[in-house]
Amino acid sequence: MAKVNVYGKAGNNFYKVTEHSLDGVWDYKLEGYDEIDFVEQGGGNYVLGENEIFFIKTKDEYIGEYLDRMKHTDNCNSITKNALKKVETLYVFEKIKDKFHLYIQRIMPSARVEKTYLSFNPDIKFAHIETNKINIPICNHTHLYWNQEEQKIYFAKFSDLELVFPSFSKYYREATEKDIQLFKNNEKYPFLKVQISDIESLSKRKLKTIAMIVDELEKVKNKFEEYKNYALKYKQDFIKGDKFEINNAKDIDHLADIVFRKIYTTEAGDEEIRVANSYKTIPNK
Repeated sequence: MAKVNVYGKAGNNFYKVTEHSLDGVWDYKLEGYDEIDFVEQGGGNYVLGENEIFFIKTKDEYIGEYLDRMKHTDNCNSITKNALKKVETLYVFEKIKDKFHLYIQRIMPSARVEKTYLSFNPDIKFAHIETNKINIPICNHTHLYWNQEEQKIYFAKFSDLELVFPSFSKYYREATEKDIQLFKNNEKYPFLKVQISDIESLSKRKLKTIAMIVDELEKVKNKFEEYKNYALKYKQDFIKGDKFEINNAKDIDHLADIVFRKIYTTEAGDEEIRVANSYKTIPNK
């Protein structure tokens, strides 16, 4: 099969990562799904069926720098080792009848690993040591697909869309009264201790964040020990005993960091605790 160019975004920069056919590696095209209009279905109120996928109608400007880099691939330098440590997305694209088709795979922060490995080399019939080798698993999964001709962006999880294109966060529903009651329901979710009396008066952004969190609470409940240990590693002051304490609006963001696994530790050089998507270094407590 013919090779395709694979590009990536790391921080604010775009790079050419590799050339590969991707045959058996990443079957990036999304085909055969029934399309569900995310906005018409209430911006997060609909649960996808097995063969369904969400879409949101777009304009070219919604895609931002990705569109510019597809138009001007010469602006993408070859990936460096330091950039590879920070890569957030891999993407490939096609141009059909002068319209772009963009396929994006998110790279989770915890997936980027730099270690020393012992590998087998069949050419010399020995194992050899590779120091400080960066490993990034490539999933056979497309998280986001943008069709310029139809002006639609497709996705299964809104959190993938929002983390790659933050401007789409406006399309998620704000927390409803039902969402707020679930958020404060200590019997159903005993790991939450919400002590904000006037949640309804919070900003729209916070209400959207609450709605996204509520949609994940059953997953947190089923694997609470994993989330608790993750929180203890990065947000010690945020958890008391077996409870996440929500005392103010900032704690809602802390909870989102935990629920969506946004925080990670760099593996090489000086250890830093970072928040995915912003790469903002935060003090180690």
